[in-house]
Amino acid sequence: MTEEEEVSVAVSQHDGSSGDEARDNASTSSAGGSKKRKRGRYQKTSCELCKARKVKCDRAEPACSWCARHNRACVYLERQKPGSRIGFSLELEAKVNRIDALLHTLGRRVEEHIADGHAAPPQTLSPAISTHAQSHIDPYAKERNRSSPASGAPRSTPSVAGGPPSALPGQGWDEGDQRQGRMSVQGMNVDYTNATLLPQRLRRGPSALSAGTDLPPQDIVYTLVDLYFKHCNTWSPILDRKTTFSIFFGSTSLSEADRVLLHAIVATTLRFLKDPRFSPEMRAHYHETSRQIVQMYAMEHVSVEALRALVIVCLDELGTSNGPRGWNLLSLLAQNARQLSLCEESSVYLSVETSDDAPMTGSIRRIAIDRPQSWIEDEGRRRLAWMVYLLDRYATIATTTFDFMLDDNKMKRVLPCSYDLFSRDIPVETRSWGSSPDQHGAAGLVVNKPDNLGSFSYHCEILRILSKVHDFLKTPLDITSSSEMAAWRNTYRSLDASLDSWLRGLPGDYSKISALCHSDPASRVANWFMLHSAYVTAVVRLHSSAAYPTVRSHLFVPSHYAMQRCLSAVQSLGDIAQDVYEASGLDHLGPPFIFSLWVAARLLLVHAATIGCPVDPRIEFFIEILGHVGQYWEVADNYAKVLARAVQRGRQGHMSFNAMRQSAHGLVTLTASTRQTGIEPTSTQITSLSELDNIDIFDFFNYPKISEPAVRALSGQSQLQNTTDGETARLPDPESDWLGFMPQGT
Repeated sequence: MTEEEEVSVAVSQHDGSSGDEARDNASTSSAGGSKKRKRGRYQKTSCELCKARKVKCDRAEPACSWCARHNRACVYLERQKPGSRIGFSLELEAKVNRIDALLHTLGRRVEEHIADGHAAPPQTLSPAISTHAQSHIDPYAKERNRSSPASGAPRSTPSVAGGPPSALPGQGWDEGDQRQGRMSVQGMNVDYTNATLLPQRLRRGPSALSAGTDLPPQDIVYTLVDLYFKHCNTWSPILDRKTTFSIFFGSTSLSEADRVLLHAIVATTLRFLKDPRFSPEMRAHYHETSRQIVQMYAMEHVSVEALRALVIVCLDELGTSNGPRGWNLLSLLAQNARQLSLCEESSVYLSVETSDDAPMTGSIRRIAIDRPQSWIEDEGRRRLAWMVYLLDRYATIATTTFDFMLDDNKMKRVLPCSYDLFSRDIPVETRSWGSSPDQHGAAGLVVNKPDNLGSFSYHCEILRILSKVHDFLKTPLDITSSSEMAAWRNTYRSLDASLDSWLRGLPGDYSKISALCHSDPASRVANWFMLHSAYVTAVVRLHSSAAYPTVRSHLFVPSHYAMQRCLSAVQSLGDIAQDVYEASGLDHLGPPFIFSLWVAARLLLVHAATIGCPVDPRIEFFIEILGHVGQYWEVADNYAKVLARAVQRGRQGHMSFNAMRQSAHGLVTLTASTRQTGIEPTSTQITSLSELDNIDIFDFFNYPKISEPAVRALSGQSQLQNTTDGETARLPDPESDWLGFMPQGT
């Protein structure tokens, strides 16, 4: 085949025709527009999916048999009628010129390498140039010759021009069915010594997956998808690995929703990519491009697919900064989850009778989602809803001032099953509550099959308890009232018992994971470490209010029992973080684990402020660990810097930790004041960086919230704030603990 014929075939493929159809067009043109063929042949061609798959289409109406069998949209486009080829010739000439310019550029690079006496490496073609060249030469060419194993066995997938990774990469730090394996991703094996072969090599490589500059090359995309399942899906298990790889690297073209999901994975997982071809500028370009594509799609589509992609991008945002952009994404997530009725176990779905578009009225809300077509799809929606719930809980508790976007009373989903059962598509029952569960949900259990639960299930459970703790602490309390204090203490004890019951209910030895990870290296599984860190966060959230109250009265003073619970939890998390660090597994733990480290480190500062002692040296370890994780998740580095500045100020004597806490309390109280009328004057309080650091560190522990009667009763008294250093420089007496806890077994 001559070079001109090769370019002609490439352009024919670019126009969306399969190889057979391109030859039909060529023969028709050479025959002078023979009228032997029926006119209908030019009115209808193969459907677009069959063209992409390069198989024969039966052209059935309204959908061909393949599209009907796989429930895919079947689209027929009219073939261009024979006639003047002037426009086609001009277009072909322009494309040939572009190809020629690219070849000249590559040829100059080869000459420069030869002149410098260096052998050209196999991967010196930049991804941006290679993708650009591929999109102009043959953006629709695909190699879908992949095996489809019946089980979860690895299968080959093609890479860009150089051959595929030999097998699906395995999983590390994951649940039972995701085993750790090795991966060998080959690069773009471009032969620079024979530039005339470059068009053929490029033509064979890319698929619709990377047919544009908005996604990296296909081998990089494959690596990023694998990294997502290795670093994120272990603790955010909303995708099934086998199904996802089949969609992205299978034999069919990607739908718009699938491509958006791929963009979400790229944006979130680029932080873990270690590829010398990617400069910081390229990394930033692909990240920003993918993030914007997902957000624009989510703004215009209310669907499960859009919500799933937005959840993954939200992981990226919350791992960068717990700021306004993340809150905005969470608001959209929560609203769309409610809109799609994902927070409840729907049994009946409405569907429109006709094929016409649904009316744009209020009733459209009730047909926004179709019923799930399989159990794995239903379970996928369930996991998606719980992940939105999880993100809402962590982000809201971190800010302390916001209310939850998803109401616990309206979260009527049963717990997700273990990932192993999910990936094997085995319908099972897990655990569900009635309409009025107690603090832990035990009294309201309708179904209880603990054998089918996994780490994600228990994570959802501990967050239900943490939600109740958060709401409990936000309720204003009169600490001068004996009756209110008695009721508060009863609720406190009930929540404490719920935490203990949850811990005892974990399967096997995972209730003792801190000791287990020392004795059994095989137990180092990321999702279970994340689970234990969530427990530490819940323990500190509850008990710090009684151990280190900002406001005191004769009825409410620091509790020795609560203080020991907090310190033990921090010690446990420190031990686990040490083990994970030594096993080089910190990059497998996400923002929820980072938040737990942030909570534990701040508690050491609160303890020093309350007792009036130097800060525990362990805080240096937490700062170091946060800084290490910060190379992947920027929010951890921000936390480490805030802590380091505060510790330095305290040790250098610029301000005591007690004074820092009082400063934070005063500023928060000041900004919480409101005007009674619209004509009252407003003012601006100039704050320094150190004052903002104080708020970030200590505001999380400004509990319990005091009711107006208590504020008036304590007005002007020293108990309104932490008292003098001399009065706080002692541990509370365990014998006179006002909580009155009795030893277990008595």
